[in-house]
Amino acid sequence: MIRTGDEDLGLDMAHDLMAVRAAIGRVLGRWRRPDTSRRAEVRDRDEGAHPEDARAGAPFAFPIMLDVRSRRVVVVGGGREAANKARALADLGAAVLIWSSVHSETSELIGLRGIELHSGRFVAGWLDGALLAIIASGERDLDRRIAADARTRGVLVNTVDDIPYCDWSAPAILRRGNLTIAVATGGIAPSLAVRLRDRLADEIGPEYADLLEAFGQVRPRITASGRSFADRRRLWYELVDGPALEHLRGAGPDAAHHAIATTIAAWEASR
Repeated sequence: MIRTGDEDLGLDMAHDLMAVRAAIGRVLGRWRRPDTSRRAEVRDRDEGAHPEDARAGAPFAFPIMLDVRSRRVVVVGGGREAANKARALADLGAAVLIWSSVHSETSELIGLRGIELHSGRFVAGWLDGALLAIIASGERDLDRRIAADARTRGVLVNTVDDIPYCDWSAPAILRRGNLTIAVATGGIAPSLAVRLRDRLADEIGPEYADLLEAFGQVRPRITASGRSFADRRRLWYELVDGPALEHLRGAGPDAAHHAIATTIAAWEASR
């Protein structure tokens, strides 16, 4: 999944990110889809489980990007897994509440903006109004009880390493400024997602962050043009396919900005 932060850039950034497809192709080769004909035993939803639907494909197959800014996220657990996820969410602007009986690793987050730590008895009311819950206490019975409480409140739950009790999974993430590349394996082999992410990192360099920053500067001008969506989309593909990216890799940002400005000016004159 590739997100650019600008819908006018096109839905898939297909032309400028051919390196992504090539890298995935080299890694996967003739990858075969897993056989989903044998389903695990469906658990009782009354116990808080999230069973697989026999009509559906792989779990976690519909990718989305969530705006977590100023939204509450509850993280259960005091270990490294909880600490990493809590820090990442706080960095993205979420209001993160962490609960654990022992804050072995999460204690390092004390005082960080957007994070509050709690211990003692877990209070189910903390889940009220939360967007997400990440549950990783390491005690399966406790995790499942909290997951059930969260789900009754409409909170999307990720119970670490317990797929039947998950509504969503966390992909391996590669960030280049506002460019986000997420690699997921449906919960089957997260380590494969990490290896793919690392290989993509070798091919998708920091110049993509600079390219999106340059596009962000001209977006208001393009949006205010009054031209149709189809017309603006055509321009965006011209920009994406143009020489700006190669200039950022070689000649520098001034040449890239000049190339972008020249393309926009020609587009404006074509009315």
